[in-house]
Amino acid sequence: MYSLKDIYEQADKDRFAVTLDNDYYKSKLVYGVKIVKDKSSNEIEILNTMNGGDYYSKATKKELEIFLEKGWRYGVYVLSLSNLRSKLDLIEERIKEELTGKNSQKKYKILKNQREKVLEKYSQLNYKLNQIK
Repeated sequence: MYSLKDIYEQADKDRFAVTLDNDYYKSKLVYGVKIVKDKSSNEIEILNTMNGGDYYSKATKKELEIFLEKGWRYGVYVLSLSNLRSKLDLIEERIKEELTGKNSQKKYKILKNQREKVLEKYSQLNYKLNQIK
C-alpha cells in the first residue's frame, strides 16, 4: 500500500513523465494522467486529463485506490486503458450511427481509422501493463 506522497515520488522519478511546474505547484504528466503537488500546502492530487471537458477531473475514489494499491505506473496504465475503452465505445457508437443514418463513406473511413489508432494504443498500453504484472 502506498501513500499519495509515495506515488508523487514515483511520478517524479518517472523518466517518461513530462514536468509541468509553475510558481504554485509541481506536476508530472504521462498518458493523460497528471499528478499535482501544491507548493504551499503540499497537497497532492491525481487528475485525469482525458475527460472533463475544459477542466481536468480528479481521479475517482476507485481510480485512486488503484494508485494507492499498485503504484504510479500501474495506476497510469489502468486509467489510460479505461480512457481508451471509453473513447473506443464512442467511436463504435458513431460508426453505428453513420452506417444506419447518413451512410457517408468518407466519415465512415475516418471513424475506422480513428478506431484503428485507438486499438493500437490500447494494445500497446495493455502490453506494458502486463509487463508490470
